[in-house]
Amino acid sequence: AILIALLLPAVQQAREAARRSTCKNNLKQIGLALHNYHDTHRSFPPCYVDQVVGGVTSGNNLGWSMFLLPYMDQATLYQKISETGAMNVFWTTLTPMTDSSGYAKVSLPVFNCPSDPSGGINTKITGSYGKSNYKALRSVLTYYAGTPTFHPEKRMLRDFTDGASNTLIVGESDTLNHKGGLWVGKSSNSRDILSNANDTYRINGPDVDDGFSSVHVGGCHFVFADGRVRFLSENISGDIYTGLGTYNGGEILGEF
Repeated sequence: AILIALLLPAVQQAREAARRSTCKNNLKQIGLALHNYHDTHRSFPPCYVDQVVGGVTSGNNLGWSMFLLPYMDQATLYQKISETGAMNVFWTTLTPMTDSSGYAKVSLPVFNCPSDPSGGINTKITGSYGKSNYKALRSVLTYYAGTPTFHPEKRMLRDFTDGASNTLIVGESDTLNHKGGLWVGKSSNSRDILSNANDTYRINGPDVDDGFSSVHVGGCHFVFADGRVRFLSENISGDIYTGLGTYNGGEILGEF
């Protein structure tokens, strides 16, 4: 019994190290898919955009990670979602989204951090849809424009005057202490680094909707716009953290 008690922490640490490595690899796949998308479309995907049906917007607000599916061995699922007009993923607590097709309830492991204990379905968002532990930065990717065309403003690598290696593009969001997101969804799978002066929105901060977070101890993983993945401390300087959340802010960043 004493030996088991001594070995158990080491076993738990080894398991968490493996889970953390898988999480990092998920984000590397996302980073690669973002760049493959950019190579094809000459821009990164928008944070969210209305699906166009018959030349008009349908209200089916689809998110950035959905547009990556063809670059993550999920081309069939992407095609099925593109063909259906049955999905409304404009998330609010007052207007639950609907998905009569069932596609949004699919669990995709590449969007799930294995350290997050809630599994592949996000039950914290009305409807219980496929979870994503990874959110894009709305301050970096573009917004839905509200017109029946694909988003008119395309974010290209050449726009990153701060440098792609100095710009965050995707980060973690857990569902243990926060709400996480949905891989197909709109407002629930993108967030901003809101303020360097507001402690609420720091990494692993107390706000359950906004900000970035993880179950990993001490911080969370981020994908930079150049595709690399790095773990950032929850104690990172607010000025540096905010600067990393812009693509053309002109901030001078120190060591981090």
